[in-house]
Amino acid sequence: MVMYACHQFEILIATEDPFPSPNTARVWAARVWADASCSTPTRYRLCSRIEKLITDRSSHARGALRDRIRPLIASTYGFTPDGSARAKQQNTAKYVYLLDRDAHAPDARFHYADVEKRQGFAHNPVILSTIKEFWFATPDAAGIKYAAQFSPVREVTLALLMTTIEYCLDQWATGLWDKNLTFSNKVYRPKYEQHLCHVREWGSLDPASSQLVRQRMYDRARRASGAAPETLPPAGLSEAARDRLRLDLASQAAGEDADQERDT
Repeated sequence: MVMYACHQFEILIATEDPFPSPNTARVWAARVWADASCSTPTRYRLCSRIEKLITDRSSHARGALRDRIRPLIASTYGFTPDGSARAKQQNTAKYVYLLDRDAHAPDARFHYADVEKRQGFAHNPVILSTIKEFWFATPDAAGIKYAAQFSPVREVTLALLMTTIEYCLDQWATGLWDKNLTFSNKVYRPKYEQHLCHVREWGSLDPASSQLVRQRMYDRARRASGAAPETLPPAGLSEAARDRLRLDLASQAAGEDADQERDT
């Protein structure tokens, strides 16, 4: 029951709030414990020790995501770990560029598919590959098992990914990788809130299109996992297919009539 509740709590971290307040965390703990209790006829009280086991999964969930993303940073963005003066200078310049640190009003570019042109919002390879590998690695992974909470990809999830990538980039801020930098609530919750604001503003530009984009992100990750489609295709022809085939039939029939006239 404890393991189930902890797992459910981590799903909430990924889809509702990666940095819940202590009060929210306690409310969630009671919520997931009640869900876990439904699987057994015996009712166990949520004592303070179990509650702490559950709420401590906040940092565990963020840390696991951080550890998944960290190895992708150097290869994706081109940081060099050799420690030379030249590499340090290049790494620092790259960090400033990706975070747009030298601008009066910084506009980070690291999460775009094309970081130079700032095109493909939230479609950087690190984001897309992490979604697939972290929540959709197998046909029974969290993104499949809890499709209602992941489909379409949540704005919260995208903001969490951006925040985690920014933390991993911050480890290169001096030009040398800093293993001692802490992924702390105090520092990174404000950054998360800023990313969430940007994701929501992006979504509000065209709500229907942005939801479609996030749905496609989910659908592609689901297909990559090898899981069955979320919804089965319709048994019959679509209206568009019927219209197309109707015109095709008419064209074929007209062609046969013309052939018969030529034969006579």
